[in-house]
Amino acid sequence: MASEYRNIYTLAMASPLSIAACYAFVPVDEAALAALREDLMLFGKKIQLQGLVLIAPEGVNATVAGSAEAIQEWKAYVTEHFGPTVFKDSKSEGKVFRRWSVKIKEEIVGLKDTSIRPAGRHRHLSPEEWQEVINKEEVIVLDARNDYETALGKFRGAVDPGLRTFGEFTEFAQSSALPKDKKILMYCTGGIRCEKALLAMEAAGYEDVYQLEGGILAYLERFPEGEFEGECFVFDHRVAVDQYLRPSQIYDLCPHCGDPGDQMIECFCGKKKKICSLCQKDDVCQTCSKRCAGELRQKLARV
Repeated sequence: MASEYRNIYTLAMASPLSIAACYAFVPVDEAALAALREDLMLFGKKIQLQGLVLIAPEGVNATVAGSAEAIQEWKAYVTEHFGPTVFKDSKSEGKVFRRWSVKIKEEIVGLKDTSIRPAGRHRHLSPEEWQEVINKEEVIVLDARNDYETALGKFRGAVDPGLRTFGEFTEFAQSSALPKDKKILMYCTGGIRCEKALLAMEAAGYEDVYQLEGGILAYLERFPEGEFEGECFVFDHRVAVDQYLRPSQIYDLCPHCGDPGDQMIECFCGKKKKICSLCQKDDVCQTCSKRCAGELRQKLARV
């Protein structure tokens, strides 16, 4: 995982933070990206937002946090600059980002194939339509997320492609043994990865493929006790949200690798911390931080 999401401290807030996630695939002049980034940086700092915004020639992808008033201003700004946009809203009692950051990228979601560029609505199912189809029809449900995300939760009976990064999805689509004569329903966290994954599936010869509009977050907003089991990983300090979109009480970010961790350890320094099950297998990682891990590694080397 990107270091942007690692080792973020928790700070109690006087009132719940409002969080808004959104994306829009709209053409952006590459020559205008630097000026757009500067404008976004100034705007976010002015209204005291925290979060991460990615901009690219194909559009914008953002998750931001701030006061309820600041989020309303943010939504108005995004709509003005990028057109009508769907936002997924949630709340948090603690700080979910440590800074305000705007980055210029080649893609707003990294499929590593710039030839695949979504344009407009394409085979979307609303959460209500999705719920009806999976309850009435024989379908294949396909998770388009990474393995460390599916490990926390997924739709009942969903196929896990075993991706470490989304950039591996095109290869999965091309080599997949999934039957091409079956209806396939795809989903991801907020919908953005499926916009590209569905096109990759079509390019690989799958014709009857649909995507969950708004992803898991939109589904849980309407069906918190529906077909999704477990928790949904999110790319901020909440680590995951439960079925009612509340910040996870189970997982923390592993201080060593940045993946979700639920294994409680007590460091030699006396602090308790949750680490992931993979790092738990390493004696040096039975520590609360990379700093303590380094100190322990040096001690063991001297023995």
